[in-house]
Amino acid sequence: MSPRTYRRVVAVALALLCIIVVSGAAVRLTGSGLGCEDWPNCTSGDFIKISNPNQAIEQINRLFTGLVSVGVIAAVLGALRRKPYRRDLVWWAVGLVLGVLGQIVLGGITVLVDLHPAAVAGHFVLSMVLVTDAVVLLRRSGQEEGPRRPLVGSTDLTLSRVACALIALGMVTGPVVTGAGPHAGDVKAPRFDAAIPDVVRIHSINMWCFLAVLVVLLVRLARSGAPADVLRNGQVLVGVLLVQGGIGYAQYELGIPAWLVLLHIVGATAIVSLTVWFHLCLSDVVPGAAGRPDPVQDTGGDAVTATT
Repeated sequence: MSPRTYRRVVAVALALLCIIVVSGAAVRLTGSGLGCEDWPNCTSGDFIKISNPNQAIEQINRLFTGLVSVGVIAAVLGALRRKPYRRDLVWWAVGLVLGVLGQIVLGGITVLVDLHPAAVAGHFVLSMVLVTDAVVLLRRSGQEEGPRRPLVGSTDLTLSRVACALIALGMVTGPVVTGAGPHAGDVKAPRFDAAIPDVVRIHSINMWCFLAVLVVLLVRLARSGAPADVLRNGQVLVGVLLVQGGIGYAQYELGIPAWLVLLHIVGATAIVSLTVWFHLCLSDVVPGAAGRPDPVQDTGGDAVTATT
């Protein structure tokens, strides 16, 4: 398999992983989380059953998991057959398979505990880990193998890492809001014992901090003459984040309608993907340096060891 073909395989796997995040959210938002009351069967005697709309929605999401599994297995097999062979790509691809297996098991646990919000939140967090893995694999599959050097100073790299940590925290505080809100996936599902205004405020502060760090980082990058594609990626990320914030405040003011919640989840998936991609673009492979020690680059007094 050629590197170009393999990158297309990875892109398809990433797209499938993003789609299933949205389809899983649709299951919860339509109240279909317990449309199938058993696992892995839909009911105690039937693997597939679509006698009512909720069962049909839950079954479609479960069956789509099979398509996602095919996509990530293709990423592993493609990495093994890719020429030239890259061990790092194999390991990142294997991470996708392990993550999907974890999702299948966690999905079963979520049904068996009657959609406890902690299990539902864990399901979402693991989805974001899988999306992150796939973005890294996509980025690396388009690069040569070898040590990496930073394209920006150490302070800027640190700010980017802080931004990544804040968005990771946001992918936890967000599901806590969901776990205290009205869209449980089933009318009988338990909820977190937390006041929605309080958890919303925590999540909002989290995301405002994320935006502030991004703005500071982009100003520094612009002043230091960072590559145009790096600045463009950062600007796109900030633009999507502003839209996401607008959706978040709108859904709160309008009483958390399901369709806005779905858009918010689409936005969250996009922001995680764009944040990881932006961070990865702050470093690049040293041309022709495969097998050499990681270099140290002098960037105007910011000496940094090459890192991804």
